[in-house]
Amino acid sequence: MSDNNNNTGEKKPNLWSKFMSLSYNKRFLIVLGSVVAVFGLAILILALTLGREMNWYGFIIGMAIVLCVVVGQFSCVKQGYYSDLVFDYVIFGVPFAFGGGVLYYGFFNHFDFRGIAVLGALIGAGIGLLVAMFVYRKFFPNKPKVSMLQMLDLASVFFLLGQCIGRIGCYYASPQCCYGIPVDFDAFPFSYRVNGVLHLGNPFIESLWCLIGFIPMVALYLSKRKSFNGFYISLYCIWYGIARFVLEFFRDPAQKLTATGGLGEGFGISQVVSLLMIVFGIFCIAQYIVRAVLAGKKIMILVPRDLLSDEYFEYNKTVYAHPHGDGNGRSLPKEKCPRKRTKPNKGR
Repeated sequence: MSDNNNNTGEKKPNLWSKFMSLSYNKRFLIVLGSVVAVFGLAILILALTLGREMNWYGFIIGMAIVLCVVVGQFSCVKQGYYSDLVFDYVIFGVPFAFGGGVLYYGFFNHFDFRGIAVLGALIGAGIGLLVAMFVYRKFFPNKPKVSMLQMLDLASVFFLLGQCIGRIGCYYASPQCCYGIPVDFDAFPFSYRVNGVLHLGNPFIESLWCLIGFIPMVALYLSKRKSFNGFYISLYCIWYGIARFVLEFFRDPAQKLTATGGLGEGFGISQVVSLLMIVFGIFCIAQYIVRAVLAGKKIMILVPRDLLSDEYFEYNKTVYAHPHGDGNGRSLPKEKCPRKRTKPNKGR
């Protein structure tokens, strides 16, 4: 009897399946790295040729989205989600994010919809995820089930990466945006000139804050220590909410969106949203701990994966209890993969 792949029923993954699952061998990584290096060189030549004539703001935002999708795809596969998860939800999340960012900016800026707000984009992305979940559960019931908290946990880690890169684009926006209060020191990028006046470099400070948060969050997310659904979106809301709340005090009055819908001094609408984010993050973690204690279960926060069991509160709701794939882009047998529950037949 032969022991080849055809008899075992397993197909050897081809180049395309490896690319889509981001599960690579050393040789493939070398080829991919070479392609990226050539692409990067082409972009550098383009930058030196066009200079400021190129729309760097849009280019940087676009590159941030692409990078987040690629790294997010790699992460979702390693966590055990099905390999098409990121692509399935990005096609809804990105358009809603742009729409939410534009509407948020316009509603609080004299109905001028020529800009985009980060917090509005986050709200729009959340709505996009909800719409995607409805569509897939309603019309594609064979797709593995994913909860909103699981999607937010995955997305929140890479929100920080996207914001870290995207905020640099603010330096190239026309007209320039998001700058801080006037200052008397010249130290780019912590300060830069807008219309001949030195302003605090709020975009760079926020970018740096997001980078500082992203590194430990992605390291923990991909580590062998696992947490309950909602843990990482809670950390994100607390971390980014604090930064945005504080930075708004140092934003130039002409750049501050206010709760009255106009521009000017005062307590900005973004500070209100930031406070709500902080409260949500703290509440989400606190309520989980309280419910775990009341249920007499262990608290699932940064627990080694090998030790996870039903003894930990809400472990059964995580992908670690019900993985979709083997962590290398290959799906598990259908009987081991959680699907949408069907309603029982009442006629029986």
